[in-house]
Amino acid sequence: MVKETKKNILVHIVLFAAAVLCSACQTVRLEPELQGELLSSPMLNEYFYDELEPYKKEVGEVYNHKNKLWWHTFASGDLNNLQRMALRENYDILSAYARMKQYAADAKISESAFFPLINAGVSAAGTGAGKKESSSASSATSSGEAYRLNVSASYELDLWGRVRSAYDADKMRFLAGRDDWQTAAMTVTANVASTWAELLGNQAETDIVREQIRVNESLVKLQKVRFSNSLVSSLDVLQQEEVLASSKAELPDLLQKNLELKNTLCILLGKIPGNLPEFSETARLPIVLAIPDAGIPIELLQYRPDIRAAWARVQASHFDLAEAQANRFPKISLSFSQIFSASTFSLLLANWTNELMASLSYAVFDAGEKKYQAEKMRALAEEAVIAYTKTVAEAVAEVNNALAQEYSQQEKLRLLEQQYVMAKSATRGALNAYLEGAEDVMRFITLLQSTQDLERNIAKQRVNVVQVRINLYRALGNMYFPEEQVFALAQHDSLDKEIMHEK
Repeated sequence: MVKETKKNILVHIVLFAAAVLCSACQTVRLEPELQGELLSSPMLNEYFYDELEPYKKEVGEVYNHKNKLWWHTFASGDLNNLQRMALRENYDILSAYARMKQYAADAKISESAFFPLINAGVSAAGTGAGKKESSSASSATSSGEAYRLNVSASYELDLWGRVRSAYDADKMRFLAGRDDWQTAAMTVTANVASTWAELLGNQAETDIVREQIRVNESLVKLQKVRFSNSLVSSLDVLQQEEVLASSKAELPDLLQKNLELKNTLCILLGKIPGNLPEFSETARLPIVLAIPDAGIPIELLQYRPDIRAAWARVQASHFDLAEAQANRFPKISLSFSQIFSASTFSLLLANWTNELMASLSYAVFDAGEKKYQAEKMRALAEEAVIAYTKTVAEAVAEVNNALAQEYSQQEKLRLLEQQYVMAKSATRGALNAYLEGAEDVMRFITLLQSTQDLERNIAKQRVNVVQVRINLYRALGNMYFPEEQVFALAQHDSLDKEIMHEK
């Protein structure tokens, strides 16, 4: 009867374990097809900018840019040096690198749960005692020693995949951190190039304004000479002086902007303002080559590090959910301990006891804590999926906008240059007619102001064209920014020791 009872208990235990094991098999994991289902929109097959299609033919053929550092297309040694410096010393890049190392350490910590935990301890104690039977008797003393050495090991059987899921989640967070580092590098290099181009453009505009001031000063002198000869009225002189004052009023803002851009560039290079490295501020803006081959939007999933980071976070959230679900099942652990003890050190290894134990722990009642923890992880996984889809949508929009800006801004520059040629010719004709007395001075002054405004606008538009190209490189992502070159430029120490091996 006792044997039958034990047999029934054993059967029930086996059935319970099998049921729990089957339940664990239902743990939610990320399906490989999920990414494709999320991004099944036909919008990912091409970019849309039909309204600007007529301008597309004006910018030449596309070129293949893959596996190139995009700023090399500008053929500027100064820019190359600034980019190398930014990749080594920029604050945001270094912070992202430090965060990535934190994620790598977290993954290593989680990986340690795959192995047994082994502890060892040693102790030694001395004891003494004194005893006296009566007031007339002498005191008796005794002493002793105690030595103890213990070694123990424990290991959790990962039947439900809790340990594996925790490790996989941290590994995905490390990969997301690595892509965040790439994103920071991509953003910083774009900002460095954009600020550098704006600084060159601002200097060019400053030179234009100074030349305009010189021209206007000469015209004021001319008007004064003509006034002294009674050829023009005092109003004509005042009007030309107003044009001169207007030109001079442009200069302070340009000088202030020059200082602000230098300070911005210092911060991007990881330097205190005032320590900007030397480079040619009077260099011409780089020539923008043909528009790079943008491919199709779905390729952004491979090339944009922010998209890769968002997808890694989706995977991490699903592994967190799997861990939370596995945490609802019993934990089974194995432990072993070996204890040596003796009253003399020489006999320490001769007296020992050991213990091998298997334990099962299960929260019979937790008021729904683990259940709601799993629900929380499920909601976080849903949020990560939404964030990923939004990141892809925003990336496609950024490329689409950048391509549209490429065509529109280059066309705008071409039209401004045409307008400037005509305005300059009209101004020269108005000046000749005015000197001959055939035209009023106001017509000349109006055309002169228009021409000088066009000169400044063209200088600004040339900066816009370069910045639009930089934005396109940034929007297209990592295809211009090979990972191995980032590692070589950004840090002297290798990350090979930090990247975890697949188990």
